[in-house]
Amino acid sequence: MTSIGRLVLFVYNLIFLGLAGLTVAATLGWLDPQVYVNSILGSTQNRMIAGVVGILVGFLALLMLIWSLKPSPHADAVMVDKGIEGEVTMSIAAVKAIIMKAVRQVEGVRELRPEVAHSPNGVKVKLHTMINPEHNVPELAQSLQAVVRENLEKVGGLQVAEIKVMIDDFVAAGK
Repeated sequence: MTSIGRLVLFVYNLIFLGLAGLTVAATLGWLDPQVYVNSILGSTQNRMIAGVVGILVGFLALLMLIWSLKPSPHADAVMVDKGIEGEVTMSIAAVKAIIMKAVRQVEGVRELRPEVAHSPNGVKVKLHTMINPEHNVPELAQSLQAVVRENLEKVGGLQVAEIKVMIDDFVAAGK
């Protein structure tokens, strides 16, 4: 949840906590709600203020209702399969482990930092790499894409939407 969402939830809960306290106080006879209602509705200015407060509380309630009905995305998981028996998900860390194992098969890659995101078409992968300068960049990138796609589909059962390769730096073989 965003910080704005947390703030709205906090204010919303404070308002209802106050209303709950007033209700308990009125039922125990500690205060007479009719006196307060009459003082609030006694002047035009107080009615306007009460109307604005009512609109704000209604707006907060509507926001909370909309946010509660939104489906929560699985930010740290990727959907593998969904069927009658249920769904199978894989953590992003597990997907990265499959990628790291696959990249070991490609000669010339010195370091790799994968980024994984889920999309409706499948998994999107971005590979930040450091490679050996002796290797051909387009050939190495194609090899990386092919090996990673094959392993993600075969081992993970994932549908791959795209694989982007970003060469961040060249590292000599001796380093």
